[in-house]
Amino acid sequence: MNTKINSLQAIMRSRNLPLLAITAGPDLLYLTGLGFHVSERPAILLIPANGQPSLIHPELEAEKVKNRSIVPLSSFPYGETKETWGHVVEEAMKTISDDANRIGVISTNIRFLEMDLIHKALPNLHFFAADELFQALRMQKSEQEISSIKKAIQIAEKAFMETLKYIEIGRTEIEIAAQLVLNLYRFGSDAELPFSPIVASGPNSADPHAIPVERIIQEGDLLVIDWGASYDHYISDITRTVSMGKPSDKFTLIAKTVKEANTRARETAKAGLPCNEVDRTTRMVINEAGFGEYFTHRTGHGIGMEAHEAPYISADYSKPLEVGNTFTIEPGIYLPGEGGVRIEDNIVITDTGAETLTSLPRDLFIVES
Repeated sequence: MNTKINSLQAIMRSRNLPLLAITAGPDLLYLTGLGFHVSERPAILLIPANGQPSLIHPELEAEKVKNRSIVPLSSFPYGETKETWGHVVEEAMKTISDDANRIGVISTNIRFLEMDLIHKALPNLHFFAADELFQALRMQKSEQEISSIKKAIQIAEKAFMETLKYIEIGRTEIEIAAQLVLNLYRFGSDAELPFSPIVASGPNSADPHAIPVERIIQEGDLLVIDWGASYDHYISDITRTVSMGKPSDKFTLIAKTVKEANTRARETAKAGLPCNEVDRTTRMVINEAGFGEYFTHRTGHGIGMEAHEAPYISADYSKPLEVGNTFTIEPGIYLPGEGGVRIEDNIVITDTGAETLTSLPRDLFIVES
């Protein structure tokens, strides 16, 4: 039996959880090695506290399940006729849930489609959120997982440095984003990127989650670029800020402040330290510089198979950091109508502190006109 399944079932037994249902997405991939696109066809992995899991899946995916699963599974395929789906789910449930009265699900992933099929198969089942259980399982990365994240970082950094040569006044945000995506693929990223790159210029750079538009890059702009690569399903998530020509004194000051906040947080992070203490460190630096109201998001978030996962480096998340945690440190200052700076690095907690996995310079990248 797959050790990840074993570990999960041990946690289930310790918490008296009889049954879990995992749908298409990172958790199913993590446990089985099987990647399913989220679509109108459901994929449901049923995991009992004891015994072999069962997978309900489209018939057209049967060869994938047979040849690529890294864990023994009981397979329950269904055809294209929707009226038969419920019967297949009923058959699968009968094999593993004789007396189960509760079923755990990932609240942010499961849809009404899957919940309705399960409910109709066993109407007396009570659904509950099992998010924390999976967070505990996935937060501590193995050496192999960390190695994949490092490779994703290397790909992303090479792609950025190549794209930097392309950035000039007169280009649009969308043109630069497209070039960056092309370079990510050229340097070896998986086909499915962790997210669409952010390329935000001028006033748009004051929006932390801006979407690239047709705005033309101009002299004096700040250009916030947030991007990542994927390697063997593990991701990187990096942000650097570019100045088009010599930055103004104000932009130079906020860049210096953000860099200092980033540095202090990376130096502070270590095993045993609550995540909100790392967040507090960045805020102290930015508050002392007088820009506290312009730092509008958390300091960071976990990375792995997903671009946002536990642990969360935020004021309301007090869980202590543990060896093997991988996450971002990404303070920012955003001046409405003017511009913003964000510096984002990828971190892993080790026995001796925090190792910064990203290597790009943290000063403003200045593109001369």
